[in-house]
Amino acid sequence: MTDFVFEVFVPNGTPTHTYVKRAEEKNEEKLAAALDMPKMVISISGPSKTGKTALVDTLLTADRIIPITGQSLSSSNDLWQSVLRWIGGPEEVEKIKERILKAGAAGKVSAEAGVIIAKGKTEGEINGGIELSAATSQKFGIEFFESVVKELNESDFVVFLDDFHYIEEEVQIEIAKSVKAITERGVRVCVASVPYKSDDMVRANDELTGRTYSILFDYWTVDELKFIASSGFSALGVDIAPAIIDKIATEALGSPQLMQSLCLNLCLEKGIRNKQVLEERTEVSEAEYRAALERTTLQTDYSRTVEKLHTGAKERGTQRKEFTLKDESIGDVYRAILLALIENPPRLSFDYDEIMGRINKVCIDKTPVGSSVQLALKQMDGIAKDIKRDAPVLEWDDDKLEVTNPYFMFYLRSSQKIDHIHKKKSGMV
Repeated sequence: MTDFVFEVFVPNGTPTHTYVKRAEEKNEEKLAAALDMPKMVISISGPSKTGKTALVDTLLTADRIIPITGQSLSSSNDLWQSVLRWIGGPEEVEKIKERILKAGAAGKVSAEAGVIIAKGKTEGEINGGIELSAATSQKFGIEFFESVVKELNESDFVVFLDDFHYIEEEVQIEIAKSVKAITERGVRVCVASVPYKSDDMVRANDELTGRTYSILFDYWTVDELKFIASSGFSALGVDIAPAIIDKIATEALGSPQLMQSLCLNLCLEKGIRNKQVLEERTEVSEAEYRAALERTTLQTDYSRTVEKLHTGAKERGTQRKEFTLKDESIGDVYRAILLALIENPPRLSFDYDEIMGRINKVCIDKTPVGSSVQLALKQMDGIAKDIKRDAPVLEWDDDKLEVTNPYFMFYLRSSQKIDHIHKKKSGMV
């Protein structure tokens, strides 16, 4: 039997005990309204790890969502074939023409029989009282689009296309056209992307202007994140000091998923796995708090990315200037920038002046000149894009640095990786 703590704090799924309805955002109400609008493409955009998928999973029952990820698509044909495969077509996707009602009034066709079969079921298996058999079948070939229309039009099912921004630009254009066409035929489609790519669907097909209902997410506030902790600890019968909850919520950097992970790992660090008898406050020492943070970094690994950003761009014939830094290390402009980013308070967005101010704090004596910092930031932007073109962990644009993934910044702050690089370079490990 699964320990209760894993049901309370759910980093990689849809929570129940700790689901927070964001009153100011009203995204639940917006999504519900959008689903009622005919022939409308729903666009959900927001930063990574801010609850876009959890919103859809919470508002719609799991058996209504047909999840497809953009990373797997190289054509619109791939999209609709994936939809058919999810709702039950075999690998070669055969068209089932005869559906038999197994339970209920004999000889009557169920309204649910328009859907081939639920995910995970096989042909002929009973699901919800309906047995599906193939008296006659034919290969779909290029008919995936029309077959999806036949199976899903005017139904309650929703095709949830996540990570649209990962799709190649030419393929986006093709898919955007087919999404527009299929919504006009009564199939519900919801597309999710990151903020700076939120208009990719409309740009791929300008005929979607006025036919797209946009729901925008933002990073969570500290108070919203604290509610995850307070509701979860309450469900477990645990009393954690408000000061500790404040620290965790600040460290979560606006991500509810990261907040779930931090709370879960704090419980595991304290040996809390099931509901407690609430008698007294559960004390958390600084060592236990730091151990919970480090335990959370084990759920993601950005060690290669940090190493490449720390090394910086290769330069020929030029010796980089080095600086004495407050962590008692000596490093170049790249190390100074990384140390500046992990200074308190935790942030994901920095303008140029703030970066320079933080660099001044981490340098003991001399500091890098502004032109050197700007060049290094530009090169770090390129390094991040070389590692992952579609989803770089940071971006530098003129005079603003954006860390696009809260987990990367958390790893940078809490994994001890930067300290390890220094010790390795100095021969201390």
